[in-house]
Amino acid sequence: MKKSLLLITALLIIVMSCSGCEAVKGFINKKFGATFGELAGNKTLREGAKMEYISNTSDTLTVKIENLTDSTWQSGNMRDYSLEAERDGEWYSVTQIGEFANTMELMLFAPGNELTHTFKFKDRYGKLPAGKYRVVKSFWANATETVEAGEFHLVCEFTVE
Repeated sequence: MKKSLLLITALLIIVMSCSGCEAVKGFINKKFGATFGELAGNKTLREGAKMEYISNTSDTLTVKIENLTDSTWQSGNMRDYSLEAERDGEWYSVTQIGEFANTMELMLFAPGNELTHTFKFKDRYGKLPAGKYRVVKSFWANATETVEAGEFHLVCEFTVE
């Protein structure tokens, strides 16, 4: 009887440890009111590429994007981005609500180009609950004598209160 109880306890501990991440994620979702997906990985950044915070609300973020390199960048339109939330020191992708379509028009950022843009979250992610977030936008840099071609990301952190 003791061996059976010990075996059942051990199995329960194994099952709970395997599903613990989902339980924690469920708790976070209920507490913070947003749905979080996978743990977000590190982002490839690039020297001379800047995305600076200007202002935000619970459903918008306004940034300034600057190309301070001698390379032309390519990217999809400004609806082509992802949103991540920080919980307990880790970044998680925020899950989109409903269906989302993006036509992906090509945008070119010439050297020295500067753009102010407002990302709008409401239709795609809903109203964001209080917390720390970051928007991630991907770019491709064309090769020059001083810049190696490749994909990189611009990241801008912000807080919703």
